[in-house]
Amino acid sequence: MTNESIFENAGRLFFNRERIKRLEKELNIAGVNMPADSFAGYVSLNVIIVTVLLTLLVLLYQPTGEMVSGLFRQFIELPIAVIAALVLAVSFVCVYLTTMTVVTSYLLMKADNRRDKLETALPDFLTLVASNIKAGMTLDQAMWYSAKPEFGLLSTEVKAVIKSSFSGDSLESTLDRLGGRFDSKVFKRTILLLKQATATGGELTNVLERTFDDVRNTIIMKKEIAASLVLYEIFVLFASVIGTPFLFAVASKLISVFEKISPQAGSLKGATGTPFSAFSSVSFGGAVISSSDFFWFSIPTIFVTVLVSSFIVSAIKTGSKNQGMKYFPFMLLGAYLVYWLVISSVDSIFATIV
Repeated sequence: MTNESIFENAGRLFFNRERIKRLEKELNIAGVNMPADSFAGYVSLNVIIVTVLLTLLVLLYQPTGEMVSGLFRQFIELPIAVIAALVLAVSFVCVYLTTMTVVTSYLLMKADNRRDKLETALPDFLTLVASNIKAGMTLDQAMWYSAKPEFGLLSTEVKAVIKSSFSGDSLESTLDRLGGRFDSKVFKRTILLLKQATATGGELTNVLERTFDDVRNTIIMKKEIAASLVLYEIFVLFASVIGTPFLFAVASKLISVFEKISPQAGSLKGATGTPFSAFSSVSFGGAVISSSDFFWFSIPTIFVTVLVSSFIVSAIKTGSKNQGMKYFPFMLLGAYLVYWLVISSVDSIFATIV
């Protein structure tokens, strides 16, 4: 039994037929030339292996094992086997969600990258196809000879798909397969127009020339919109990477200062007959929440803020939120770095005060 058959069997075991079909479409759009069954099985087996290894690491490594056992003993006494099963279940959920997030983000980013490359080369490609049709070629021949190396990804995909029409496949099915290789509304609309013009005997050259103008204008409009929204992009980046962690760091330090001075403050007594006598019964109770509680609140809040901001920046910059995962790690690293630097700076400032 080959590795590929093992992955295929595992994929069919863990994924139903509908999910396999959706995954196949996602893989085609992302340009991953691997059977959907094998890909699903490969991911599933990796999730299982990593889950088992993580569970063994948590249980066998003495500090984490004692921490987990102590955590459960705070609520209820459980046998070791039950604790191991619960740790296995939690590990599986964590590994599964992490893997699905990484795989989905990878496929979405790759699909968007392919779409950008396609739409950049599409206008010149359509112009060359129209010229070849004017020279007397059929549509499939014109597309084949127009697939020049300078068109990059588009040229590779066209040559890989369009050659099937030379071996007897219908041009319509060939164009459908080509359109399914990209997640581009512009390209799908172009394919639809070509199919309709071929079926009705329309002027292909006129269709291609008008489509070329529309695609070029669409690309120019996207660039103009992105350029006009640069200030919004800078504002979102500043607010999420600098502003939010800065405010949280300062607030955390203020809470820490109140915690230290509250036992020393005692009651505020005003002397009789002075303007402060009205506050003679006021007492200083300290911070409502502790600095450690605020720390564990600020860390995930920064994470969520940066995650949402990365999607907003991606939508402004590229027109698609899917590219946000490409910016997210760098923005998150910058935000946590600012948080740590501000806390360290404020600590050094208040070192002589408290």
